[in-house]
Amino acid sequence: MRRRNPRRGTTILEAALVLPVCLTLVFGLCEYGRFVMIRQLLDNAACVGARTAVVSTNTLTTQDIQNIVTNSMAGQTLHGMTIQVYQANPATGANIGLWTNAGLGDCIAVQISGNYIPIVPKISLLPNPLALSATSISYSEAN
Repeated sequence: MRRRNPRRGTTILEAALVLPVCLTLVFGLCEYGRFVMIRQLLDNAACVGARTAVVSTNTLTTQDIQNIVTNSMAGQTLHGMTIQVYQANPATGANIGLWTNAGLGDCIAVQISGNYIPIVPKISLLPNPLALSATSISYSEAN
């Protein structure tokens, strides 16, 4: 009669203990990487929107700028995302009027805000939802 190996169940038990920890780390790293990517897309989209607005004060509408910003997000929009385009106070960045009224050297701002929702909310250490915003201010070329 052949005798069973007494350590046969040990491997299954060790895997059951270690595998959840490893998967949690992997999913957490992926979620954090996605957060950093969306944060970078948000900053870049605000810059693209502001740059487009300062060279197009007479040719584009607010909706056009909002569409350009949305397209710059590469399909990774935020939940409840809002895009504001306005003439900004150069000292404080506060909204002082319509961006289409900006003259040469006046500031135009594009502000994007919304909530980041993690794909795996229970694993990530990020709050759910996490409010994000980005503002880019550029000087108008008043064309």
